[in-house]
Amino acid sequence: MTSSPVGVGRRREALFLASGPVLGAAVGAVTNVVTSTWSWWLFGALVVLISAASAVAVLVPGNGFAGRRSPPCTLPPGAAVFAGRERELRALLGVRPSRRGTRPFVCVITGRSGSGKTELAVQAAHRLAGRYPAGQLFVGYRSHADAAGRLAPLDALAALLTAVGATQTSGSLSGQWQAVAGSEPFLLVLDDVDDASQVLEVLPRSPRCLVLVTGRRMVAGIDADLHIAVDTLTEEAARSVLDAVLRRGSRAVDGSVLDGLAAAYRLPLTVRHLADRLVAEPVTPDAHAGSGGNRVSGGGLAPVLATIQALAASDRLVLRRAALHPGPHVTAEIAAALAGTGLADAEHSLTVLHRRGLLMRPDPHGFGFHDLVRSLARTEDTVPDDDASAQARVRLFEVMACLLRRANTAISASMELPVPDSVHAGPEVPLTERQALEWLDHHLDDLRSVARLAVECAWPRSWWLTAGLAYFLRIRRNLAQAEELNEAALRIALASGDLPGQAHCRAQLGTLHRVSGRYGSAEEHTRTALALFADLQPGEPRNQAACASELGVILYHSARYAAAREVTRQAVGLYRSVSDRRGEANGLGNLGMFSRATGDYREARDSLTRAYALYAALGNHRNRAWILIELGTVDRLTGDQDRALTRFSEALDLYSDAADRNGRAWARRELGIVHRVLGHHTEARALLDSALREFEDLGSPRNIADAHVELGTLHRALGDLTTARVHTQTAHTLYADMGNRRGEAWAELELGALDAAAGHLTSAAGRFNHAQHIHTRIGDRSGNARAHLELGRLELTRENRAEARTHLTTSLTLYTQLGAPQSTEARDLLAGL
Repeated sequence: MTSSPVGVGRRREALFLASGPVLGAAVGAVTNVVTSTWSWWLFGALVVLISAASAVAVLVPGNGFAGRRSPPCTLPPGAAVFAGRERELRALLGVRPSRRGTRPFVCVITGRSGSGKTELAVQAAHRLAGRYPAGQLFVGYRSHADAAGRLAPLDALAALLTAVGATQTSGSLSGQWQAVAGSEPFLLVLDDVDDASQVLEVLPRSPRCLVLVTGRRMVAGIDADLHIAVDTLTEEAARSVLDAVLRRGSRAVDGSVLDGLAAAYRLPLTVRHLADRLVAEPVTPDAHAGSGGNRVSGGGLAPVLATIQALAASDRLVLRRAALHPGPHVTAEIAAALAGTGLADAEHSLTVLHRRGLLMRPDPHGFGFHDLVRSLARTEDTVPDDDASAQARVRLFEVMACLLRRANTAISASMELPVPDSVHAGPEVPLTERQALEWLDHHLDDLRSVARLAVECAWPRSWWLTAGLAYFLRIRRNLAQAEELNEAALRIALASGDLPGQAHCRAQLGTLHRVSGRYGSAEEHTRTALALFADLQPGEPRNQAACASELGVILYHSARYAAAREVTRQAVGLYRSVSDRRGEANGLGNLGMFSRATGDYREARDSLTRAYALYAALGNHRNRAWILIELGTVDRLTGDQDRALTRFSEALDLYSDAADRNGRAWARRELGIVHRVLGHHTEARALLDSALREFEDLGSPRNIADAHVELGTLHRALGDLTTARVHTQTAHTLYADMGNRRGEAWAELELGALDAAAGHLTSAAGRFNHAQHIHTRIGDRSGNARAHLELGRLELTRENRAEARTHLTTSLTLYTQLGAPQSTEARDLLAGL
């Protein structure tokens, strides 16, 4: 029997908690033996202290096992054999940043292509990793690749934010990276830099950081603190590399042969190529020398050309076609599509090319080209822009779109893309959600590069790739990239009159705009997509349903609850018509959320309970956690705080085991609210502070606002009106900027309560009336009830008993209809009149 994720997390924490008293007793006993005097006071104190420490380690937010993350490291592995650069390596290892000022220590390594710049930087970075515990991050700009394959500074920033687990928002990615990096000690390797912006945009503003930059030339504006220039190796160093590789490969070669090779070829790329060839296929030296040419001061490429020319025709074709791929990984599927061969043949050719030193294996996820080898492969009797190459690129687009569609199915993407199977993708293998997400993470650069190449080529079905990437980019919070790609594909679809393409691009843009708080443009895109899908023949009910469901969420955030309910019910009906249980569950969950917002708690509970049953049957733990939070919120609003605590705690377990940071922060915020209601102010503050920090790290404006307003309420309860006002005013500004009317009214009520507590009764009355007007307009009965309760209290303070009675009576009526516990307070105030 397999254990559930929740059970695993709970047993892990229970074991840690249980170990506290045991360890305490052991330490107490040993201490008494060592001191030769038994003291029950000492023994008991140690048991209590160590047990308490165990409890804190598990229960305090941020200290639990699920919340702990090892520092990010995206460095590629270093080569097992590294020789000939000892002096340069010592210089890098000797770097000691001053830790003063606002700039990191910057080392620039320059040299021609193939001179070993990247390997030197990576070897140094691995050795220096312990000095920079915040993380060791690698960014490969690929500045000399085709345009589609190059990383822009925005791509690099997005990759850095993803690596450290931070969410991107619609604002400046540079600012978000600087906020995350702060003064933490990071080590960055920026590889293949060709422009100062590639460094300056990502440069941390902390003297505790080290940045290693590689490039073919010095770039003005970087202002290096240390410059290391590398070129060809000395004959002695070249011979040491040959000796080391052959020794590890258990291959003996005559010393005079090695001396001759070291004298002739000293470019590190060529030396390593020769060594690998000698290990794999011991042949005569002449076979490695080639036909001459391409030899400059020991930097000749003749051996590499000789290897290419000696390839079988099928392997040479794979090499030439694979060089057209703009991304960093060449897989069997990519090679098969580009060469127009079968998967098995492509896999065999890639293995041959790797064994012969023409392809690298930078990680387990595919093969890769060195720039020099790629350029040789392309110029070797092929023209990149010929008809055959154009057809190869189309096959590449199609196979990547097919693989994307399969991954999207596994991660339950809401939109269904009409992408056919590709013969080059191989048979479909069922993937779990985790496996699909890992595949997407590993191949994001490849997928994004291919999507950009499709757009660059104005491929009519570019939207297969851009819309296919959008859902993954959104859940990884790469919002700017998803928006850029889909806007470009939409322009192509509009120019060609491609209605399905327009519908899919607009649907994705609608969601992206909604997530970043641009509700007006989000609604426009989504309504257009919904109309396009409805008009398509044959119709696409599942995609219509997805658009209708998205429109409902947009209307909900715009506080148009009746319209949100209507369109979401249509979505649920469409999902049921195509037997899409996940879509139906999502629609029911949204309906429950809408009903909860308007105070229709019975209807909310019914919809949420049905959604929960569907998600449980599907084994969808992340969305089950969402429904638990919604049900817990209904429990809290109707006065069942104990049940709410249970639901929120279970949701926190689910989100923690799924490594969902946003969900984990959301559950902690809800737990903080319940603890505040119960009067547990210390626990409430710890939970709410933790949630706010997480939301700020993730960059979600609405969630940040929600956490601020709850902290404002807590500090008001603690009597700290100044801190409460800072939090609440921050929330009010965020809500207003987003156009979130319900949130704005909520913050107005809290600001009014602060004004009343400070004796500013006129200002308080204005805020309460403004909030009451908004709640009435949007149909929020719970908010309306709170506004009338606050106005009733205010009029009692002013001794306007008749006005107070009117407001309190209205509040009592509304709270009684809602079944909310605040009805007791309204009733007690009326009884005192």
